[in-house]
Amino acid sequence: MTHKPHLTTRRGFIATAGMGGTALYGLWVGYGAAPGPLALFGATHADDMTDIADHAAHAAPQIDTMTPEAFEARVQDFIQRFGETDGSVRPRLADIARETRSDKAHDGHALLEHGDHGDHGATTHGNHSATTPHAESAAQVDVWLQAGQFFFAPWHLRLETHQPYRFRMMATDVAHGASVQFGRGGRMIRLRPGQLVDTEMRFSEAGDYLIYCTVYCGAAHDTMQAQLSVTEGGAA
Repeated sequence: MTHKPHLTTRRGFIATAGMGGTALYGLWVGYGAAPGPLALFGATHADDMTDIADHAAHAAPQIDTMTPEAFEARVQDFIQRFGETDGSVRPRLADIARETRSDKAHDGHALLEHGDHGDHGATTHGNHSATTPHAESAAQVDVWLQAGQFFFAPWHLRLETHQPYRFRMMATDVAHGASVQFGRGGRMIRLRPGQLVDTEMRFSEAGDYLIYCTVYCGAAHDTMQAQLSVTEGGAA
């Protein structure tokens, strides 16, 4: 004698499976491992959290070419230029502007040594106009971030609120992912080996956040993280 499953049993199973799948999806979204529901309309999960990160910061990543060796050299230069005594890296617009003024002043002195006074005068005027408060507030700061087995370099970034940043990222061995968390939301970027990926970000709330790999890359994948500390703009 054949026993057919009762109709209510089938409905209960379907309902239970549906609720379980919905709960699992919600957990993935919460951890930044899946796009938010607005992604169906062209928005990213980070766009759902405009109170955490500025809406304009979530343009589609741009992909460019650079050799892994050249990229790693840029990362090491970035760490050396802006490294703090505690091992963190803090790229500040004021420091970049100071470097730019120093480089231009050095070039101006070189021109004077060759008797070109006219160019030196033009360089001095350019420095003055480029360092006005309005110009500095609109300038973008590059953040270089390397992904490798099983690390991010630098491992600790110190950034400021309301400052536009361009994250320049690359996986230098195997495929990785970078989920940049903004507290309750996040921004996910896929990193393929040898591809330079640029994406713009701006943070509107101070706090300690997390960057972690979202693509399984080996046995120590779960330990691949970096710290992101965001302070109020202009804070010491």
